[in-house]
Formats: sequence, structure tokens, C-alpha cells
Amino acid sequence: MPKDKIFWGLLAVIFALHVFNYPSIHHISDEKIYLDIAKNICNGNFSDFFGFIPGRDYTHNTPLYQTVLCITSFVHGFNVEKAEIITYLFFILLTIGWYYSIPKEWKVDKNKFVLLLFANSLLWIYSFRVLLDIPLGFFLSLGVFNLYLFFEYNQRKNYYLGFILTSLALFTKETAVIFLPIFFIYFLFKKEKNIRKWCLLLLSIAPFVIFSGFQYLSGFPIFNEFIGVAFKATTTHTSYYLIPYSKLPTIAFMVGIFGPGIISCFFMLKNINKKSDSIKKFLIFFLIFYLFWEVVFDFLMFANSPRYHTTLIPFITLIIVMAVDKKSLKYIFYLTLVYMLLTGFLAAYYFHVQTLEIWKVPLKEFFKSII
Repeated sequence: MPKDKIFWGLLAVIFALHVFNYPSIHHISDEKIYLDIAKNICNGNFSDFFGFIPGRDYTHNTPLYQTVLCITSFVHGFNVEKAEIITYLFFILLTIGWYYSIPKEWKVDKNKFVLLLFANSLLWIYSFRVLLDIPLGFFLSLGVFNLYLFFEYNQRKNYYLGFILTSLALFTKETAVIFLPIFFIYFLFKKEKNIRKWCLLLLSIAPFVIFSGFQYLSGFPIFNEFIGVAFKATTTHTSYYLIPYSKLPTIAFMVGIFGPGIISCFFMLKNINKKSDSIKKFLIFFLIFYLFWEVVFDFLMFANSPRYHTTLIPFITLIIVMAVDKKSLKYIFYLTLVYMLLTGFLAAYYFHVQTLEIWKVPLKEFFKSII
């Protein structure tokens, strides 16, 4: 059977498994909050982003996702189960965007990449949630990747895409600003002396800075997002500390999500000096990217949760697929694919039929609940 037929067949199977588990049963309060904000936007009420109302719990100053929910309300009618479709479309766009962004000269098997990304259990589960995480993963991962490609290959199209996507990422969730210090560290590591590149990097945050300035002048508590909520030392949030996994390091989530695939990542990084120059540079960038991400979410941010790391997923997926040129690691790819489909399906099916948070359910009861 031709390889293309196998690819499309497997892709159809994965999509069918996704559809089988639609819709999810929702228990995360933020989902209803985002839909209520979207309804306010549709009614011409922008008090969630401008001005100040005493006693109101301002959680985010970023309006993009809620605006998209408003524009697409003719599809979902502000019903949380139907609104999942909008988040799922971001997942589709994430997959397509990465497929066309990977340089041909890297000789990556893009079909394998798409299968592994589309089967990813974390993206699968949260693409059926009306939350910011999948849209953020779409904008930020592709924005960072295209900026990286621009700084390495100097292609204007990559900068335009990187600029637009990182700017939109900042309008999706404030934590997207993490890409800025990551690139700063990478530039310092490379001893980058081209001032133009530093300026072009800073330019990508200009729209968000201007918008935030207008919010501040309107009385919106803009600094509360970064000082009063975001950091461990100053946060007013306490509920996350009741969740056992909120204290786990990011690597624990990555091992849980990718399973055997982590072996491929370690192999690629261990043998970094044996790779071609272009792949070596990418692996160095990824290592800086990942280590900084780990430090921020493990030690600085008020809590750690698997869904906060959707931006990392395509990068790790790409590295696992890069590793398949070594015969022994080809089997790791297929093991990872099977592992993801199994864990993704079980978790997605649980959310399809049960209301209790999955982390509250003992393993024995979990299997009972899905049989």
C-alpha cells in the first residue's frame, strides 16, 4: 500500500477517535467565564478589558480568544459544548501551520510529524475545552518557530509570520511574553551583534504594549496580572495548591505525555554535535527554550499544569520525528504514537462520560468509570 494511503488512513482513524469523544463534559469554571466575556463583547460591553469595577475578579487582560468566541457565536450560541468546535479548529490550524513551516531542507518526514502531533494526548484533551491553552499554543509555538527561522535564515516571510503570530499570542494570554527572554538568552549565547535583529524582536511586543497602555489609562488593573496573580511569591490564588500535580516539574508532564518519545529527545540532545549545522542550531535553541520554560513554570509561576505547556508540544514532536533517521529510534516513534493514542483516547473518553476531575479518581475507579 502506498505510504500516502497509510498516512491518510491513520489520520482518518485518529480524527474518528477525536469525533467519538466529542463533546466533553465540562467542569472548569474558566470556560463559562470566557463565554460570558464573549457575550459581553457581542453586546458592546468591554468592561472586562477597560476600566475598573470594584470587587470584580480580573483574571486576564487579553481579549483575542473571547473576541473569536463572540464572532463565531452563530456556530455555538455561547453553549460550552458547541464552543469546543472553535478550540478544536485552533488545533487543526496548529497542525497545518507546523506542516507548512518546517523547512524542506531539514528533510523531516512531515507525515509522521502530523500523525504524532494530531495524536498528542494533551492537545487532544484540551482541544475539547473552551480554554486559552490551545489557541495560545497555536499562536505562540508557530510565532516562536517562525521568528527562529527568520533569525537563522533571514527570510522575510518568516518574520512577518513570526511578528503577527507572537503579537496575537500576547493578545491571547499574557504569559506569551516568555518568548522574549528566551530569544534574548539565545542571542547572548550566539553573541548576536546585529542590532537590527534585537530591534525586530522587540518590535513584536509593540502592539501589546500599546494596548496595555490604553488599558492602564482606562483604570484597568493591568499590573495585577503580572504581580498580584502570576508569581508564586505574590499570588492571591490558593486553589491550585490543592491539586497534587500543580507542584510537579514540567519534565514530569512531558514524560507523561510523550512516554517513550522522551528517549528520542535525549538521544538527539546527547548527540547534538553529530547533527548537521541547521539541526544543531535548532536543538541548541530548543534546549535554551525548554530550560528557561522549565525554570519559569517550576519556580516562578504561581502554579504548574500540563495545559500550560501546549507551546512546547510541537517542538518536542518535531525532535522525536527528526530522530527516526536512526533505525532503532524509528520503533520509538511508533511506540510513542501508540502510547499517545491509548492515553489520549482513555483520557478523552473519561471526560466524555464523567464529571469528576480525573486527578481525583483512583486508577481502579478510572477504569471502572470508562468500561
